[in-house]
Parts: sequence; structure tokens; C-alpha cells
Amino acid sequence: MFGKTKATIDTQDGPTMDDFFGDEEAADQSVQIDRIRDRVKQVEGQINSQFTSLAAYAQIAHEQIELVRSESRAEIERAESRVTQLIERERADRLVDAGQVPGVVNVSDAVDARLNALEEAVDTIKVGINDCLSRQKALADAITALFEPRGADQSATATLPPPVSDGPIGGLAMHA
Repeated sequence: MFGKTKATIDTQDGPTMDDFFGDEEAADQSVQIDRIRDRVKQVEGQINSQFTSLAAYAQIAHEQIELVRSESRAEIERAESRVTQLIERERADRLVDAGQVPGVVNVSDAVDARLNALEEAVDTIKVGINDCLSRQKALADAITALFEPRGADQSATATLPPPVSDGPIGGLAMHA
């Protein structure tokens, strides 16, 4: 129509159909990878939020445990105080019933008993201190022997005998 001739289209010289649309299989894989990446990000977000929630719950539980412990300690202290008060009140009542004034004891008997107990405690402490000193001396000698230079003829180590006490030390502790 306007003076142009119609040119024939040669399909063999131009771009092919695959070149024009691209590799559809690679495009599909790329879309699938993007979807998987989005899903992984969503799962990571959910895991992070669950972890944060668990950490918050653990912190709350820890605080509740500490609160319960402190309340139980306070309750135990109140109970102990109450029991002590009741015992002291009962003791005072029994002393009044026996004709004694609470807090006032026959002085000579109490003083003698306390002095005897004190003398026994001092004797026990003396025995314990003497035993402790002998053991420390033996330990010091052993340590000194370990750090002394040895000659070529001293290949065997010399051991010191344990200190000898005149009785068991288990019963030497003071009891109130």
C-alpha cells in the first residue's frame, strides 16, 4: 500500500523461539529457589520468636522460683521464731510454777558447773592445739625435705612417719 514492497520474513536467519523467551526451566528453578528462600526466612523468624518466647518464659519461671524460695525462707524464719518464743514462754511458765524466778538461777551451782565445763573445754583445746602443732611441724619437715637438693647417691625419697597422738581427735571438738 504506500509504495513499499512486502518483504519476506526469513525464519532461519533471525533469533529462534528459545532465544526470545529464554530458558523456561532455569526460570522455573529460579522462582522455586526464591520461594524456598522466602520460606526459610519465615521459618527462621518463627524459630527466633519461639526462642525469644522460651527465654522469656524461662526468665519468668526463674524469678518465680526465687520468689517462692525467699517466701519459704521468710516463712521458715517466722516459724522458727514462733517456736523459740513458745519454748521460752513454756520454760518461763515452768520456772514460775517451780517457784523460781525466770532468769535467776542458784549462783553457786551454776558458776561451779560453768567453771568445770570451761576447764574441760580449755583442756580439750590444749590437746587439739598441741596435736595441730605437731602435725604442722611434721608437714613443714616433709616440705623442707622435698625441696632440699639431692646428691647422686640419694635416689630414693625419704618419707617421714606420721605424727603420733595419744588418742583419737574426733572427740576433741567443743560442743555448746
